[in-house]
Amino acid sequence: MKNRTRSAIAAIVAVPLVLGTASCSQDAGGDDGDITTIEIMGKPAATNTAALELFEKQVAEFEDLNPDIRIEASDVPWDAKTFVTRLAGGSAPTLLRVPLTEPPSLIERGQVADLSAELADVESFDALNPRVMEFLEEDGAVYGIPEKSYAFGLVYNRTLFEQAGLDPDAPPTTWDEVREAAKAITEKTGKVGFGEITTNNSGGWHLTGYTYTYGGSVIEQGSDGTWTASFNDEPTKDVLEWWKQMRWEDDSLGDNVLGKQEDLVAEFTAGNVGMWISAPPDVYPNYIASGGDPEAFGAGAMPQGGADATLAGATVLMVNAKATDAERAAAVKWMDYRALRPNYDTEVAAETAKASAADGLPVGVPVLPIFDDKTYASYTDAISEYVNVDVDHFASYVDSLGSLEYVAEPPVASQEIYAALDPLVQAILTDESADIDSLLDDAETRVNAILAQNAS
Repeated sequence: MKNRTRSAIAAIVAVPLVLGTASCSQDAGGDDGDITTIEIMGKPAATNTAALELFEKQVAEFEDLNPDIRIEASDVPWDAKTFVTRLAGGSAPTLLRVPLTEPPSLIERGQVADLSAELADVESFDALNPRVMEFLEEDGAVYGIPEKSYAFGLVYNRTLFEQAGLDPDAPPTTWDEVREAAKAITEKTGKVGFGEITTNNSGGWHLTGYTYTYGGSVIEQGSDGTWTASFNDEPTKDVLEWWKQMRWEDDSLGDNVLGKQEDLVAEFTAGNVGMWISAPPDVYPNYIASGGDPEAFGAGAMPQGGADATLAGATVLMVNAKATDAERAAAVKWMDYRALRPNYDTEVAAETAKASAADGLPVGVPVLPIFDDKTYASYTDAISEYVNVDVDHFASYVDSLGSLEYVAEPPVASQEIYAALDPLVQAILTDESADIDSLLDDAETRVNAILAQNAS
């Protein structure tokens, strides 16, 4: 394995990537004489026509360049419950596309392959961001690569800001300012001032990210190595109190508080929501594909409660441990071709940006880089001619990426913990008389039971 260059994460502008899926060995793909077939995750949904056309074109080009490899792609997204079962049963794809919360448990269970030998030959490996790669390396082995990384920020509607008498070039940077802006939007436009999501683990996900901005944590590890809940304290209580004020005193959250992220994206795209929290680079392509107004989209820094921190994560690519040697090699070739080359090979970056712009896809959406600063700078120079996104609308978000501390998601049972926290968030937003202390005690018991189960 080559020595890898370690450098800090910096702001980046990248071509939006969409990933695909393929599979492995005798389970899903397989070796058939001289042809190796892999099943991959990450195929764009049929509704995202332009992204799907680009993806299918890339598959065809890849197969032309590699006549001994065939791709079978799926648009089924990762689901922690079903895919863990599929991996155990031998029916999971060859190439897995998973959130950064999943690698520790997948590695521990031996369900993903060591790719050290294959990645040693990848040209750009040494320049990959070490703050993401640290989650994918263990005891000298390398289990995957990042496809994209993200940090929480404020997504907002610039048009509603103007209608409410707010400055769209100066989005709120604290939770108190968000509350004031949300109240103004609701009072002057009749729209939801601040949107919230609480189902499919999203309530716990947001509670975690908001708690980080107050200096809190969700779980902590003791000196004996065991993990326990750590959110039953002031930082999380501050978040819950803020939610109660927005919901029951200001009436700026609206009445539909039991939705998931896809529901809120649709409402935001329709111009019915003033602000919400997400990863702006991930939201923007779907917003545009669904007919959202580019001029109305704004991205600001993650609002703060005093800690100057934001939740950061990534989507990573790993390979099923049951893949054959040939399937593993084919999967890494595809990972390099599809996810890495457009971000480090300036010629490919320019070609991809040109094709994406011609197809009407966003080019130049500001993101967290998956490569080091030098590689990113070369990339941005290469695509500058084709940028079709108003990056000034992301200025506040981009500035924050260089100043806020990045805090990772819970390293143990994150999705289970988020699911256990969903009822707490839902109760706060649906019951005006909800008792914060009692709800926190109940949630703490649930999370500690999950952690104990994972430790056994």
